Amino acid sequence: MAYRVLIVDDEPLAQDILERYILKVPELVICGKCKNVIEAYNLMHQEKPDLILLDINMPEISGIDFLKGLSDKPFVIFTTAYAEYALDGFELNAVDYLLKPFPLSRFIQAVQKFISLAQANTNLQNQSNPSAEKAVFLKSNGKFIRVFLKELCFVEGLNDYVRIWTTSKKIIVYTKMKNLEVQLASHPEFKRINKSYIVNLNFIEEVEGNFVRIFGQQITIGNTFRTEVSEWIQKNRLG
Repeated sequence: MAYRVLIVDDEPLAQDILERYILKVPELVICGKCKNVIEAYNLMHQEKPDLILLDINMPEISGIDFLKGLSDKPFVIFTTAYAEYALDGFELNAVDYLLKPFPLSRFIQAVQKFISLAQANTNLQNQSNPSAEKAVFLKSNGKFIRVFLKELCFVEGLNDYVRIWTTSKKIIVYTKMKNLEVQLASHPEFKRINKSYIVNLNFIEEVEGNFVRIFGQQITIGNTFRTEVSEWIQKNRLG
């Protein structure tokens, strides 16, 4: 996995050094460079970096004040020439505090700390969402195909077999619809909306009348399941 890094530093030489260091770490990729926090704030919403390399002493707004003002704080490694701000940095839960000039070895040490924290955060999210990395094996044409549930869009029942629609392919499986319904019952995002379809609610693009649309496919909502689908829409609607 490659982590997206945003450089925020008003010194061109410092930007160049950080860029050179980042290129030496296979797990990192640069998603942008900014010379002040105003630029950084705008770019953050576009690029959604995993890590910010943030200078402190910058014109108009300091890196410390910038981070304090963020409600959803990303992972940050401070890169600065001023040791006196270290306590402030760690009170803001910064991953690390690098005092310029710092060698590549010290930079890598800080990055490894970030990667460990990022991986732990991902594992925690996956534990709270049991389908995030959950996979099933489906037997089709004499072989077993692994499908991640987060990529399973909907299941279409076709008499003695089913067609599995994923984000990348369609798979024919010889089994009964009821068997898959039982297997998916512990994952609340999968709902049966008529006798022939189980859909992943996360992939519904449109709901109009008695139909939902997923990946361009129009699927009828059965009378028995209409109330449950309506409740899901109301729960997730905005406005």
